[in-house]
Amino acid sequence: MRRQRLSAASFFCAATSLCIASQRVNEVVWYLLLIVAGFLAGVVNTIAGGGSFMTLPALMLFGLDPKIANGTNRVAVLFSSGAAVVTFHRHGHLDRELANRLTFPTMLGVPVGAWLAVYLPPDAFEPVFGAIFLVMAVVLMLNPKRIAAANVGSVSSRRWIKPVFFAIGIYVGFIQAGMGILILLAMSLTNSGDLVASNAVKNWIGFLVTLAATVMFAIYGLIDWLPGLVMAVGNVIGGVVGAKLAIKKGNRLIFGFLIVVMIATGLKLIVTSVYQWLG
Repeated sequence: MRRQRLSAASFFCAATSLCIASQRVNEVVWYLLLIVAGFLAGVVNTIAGGGSFMTLPALMLFGLDPKIANGTNRVAVLFSSGAAVVTFHRHGHLDRELANRLTFPTMLGVPVGAWLAVYLPPDAFEPVFGAIFLVMAVVLMLNPKRIAAANVGSVSSRRWIKPVFFAIGIYVGFIQAGMGILILLAMSLTNSGDLVASNAVKNWIGFLVTLAATVMFAIYGLIDWLPGLVMAVGNVIGGVVGAKLAIKKGNRLIFGFLIVVMIATGLKLIVTSVYQWLG
């Protein structure tokens, strides 16, 4: 009888150990997938934008609540944009004066957008913005010089830079999806025609805006730090790789990424809204 009890106890201990080992393996696999998703998103975010469409689903598949996933995602984006900014700065492509000048009106618009989001349903406007992204993608494909050529805008158009970036800040506070795309499009008002330099400024603005958002999410306890920091490992690597690719390949790579991401973002916003409406 005693041997049977010992055998049963041994079997129970072995089974428990196997279950614990299996859970740990599953956790390791999921963390590796978060790193991979973070890397891909870091590259896409740095070159164009829209990488959160990969990381948010990954975090929710990991088991996080959508609100927690949204806050946790900001940690990874913060690290990737910071890594991209450092890389662009080291290679002499970051105009700090211009970046700070454009960041100020953008940051002013963010709380306005957040306030509107409290009283207005963001999903009601997603198909509209989705259609705008698709239309702009077609316009840019037909006339690439609108964004990729120097001296695109006039002196009068430069007067609209601050109001435009203030409007982008409202959009960021309201929805945020596709922020990098809008900033790159708005950067054409600076007349530089240098998408690499524009990308550096875009990542600088994105870093500061995301920093503010991360602090707010942290205050309200909407961040799961462990998966966020694990994903940030991939995001940092992706941010550095994306920045180096942008510097090496120049305007052509950025323009190609921009068109693809604009189409994907537009379709995603429209399809999601239609699915929610039907459901």
